[in-house]
Amino acid sequence: MEHNIIIHNIKAIEILEQCVEIYPAAYNAKPWNDNWNIQTAKALLTCYYNTPNFMGWAARRNGQIIGCAIGNMEPYYSGSIFILKELFVAVNCQGTGVGSGLMAVVKEEVKKLDLKMIMLFTRRPLFDFYIKSGFQEMVEAGTMVYAIE
Repeated sequence: MEHNIIIHNIKAIEILEQCVEIYPAAYNAKPWNDNWNIQTAKALLTCYYNTPNFMGWAARRNGQIIGCAIGNMEPYYSGSIFILKELFVAVNCQGTGVGSGLMAVVKEEVKKLDLKMIMLFTRRPLFDFYIKSGFQEMVEAGTMVYAIE
């Protein structure tokens, strides 16, 4: 990871609003090919921020937000777990170690809290990133959707 990157906790909605600025471009590109805009990204990230037991981190370079990882703690039968809702990096910083740095901080902070697991949902093109970070695929699990027409 680049040495001039600082990763810190997101403790105020104002920091999260800075993360909103990089969210649409990160998810509108491959492999997601979504159609986010600033308003929809702000609504989503604000929703996550207002979730009980929110935890989040922002990566900065030269004072600018270049990546974020956010989620929340939830109870689970084996003990509390962390649900990683989003991990995203500014398009021009992808592949530079920012995402790996954020993931390392998430794992370190979750371990300090004695949480039992980190769970996330992602698309197959990103499996390699998470596997390199020590994650395993839950083969017996699946995501289901029902489209309302």
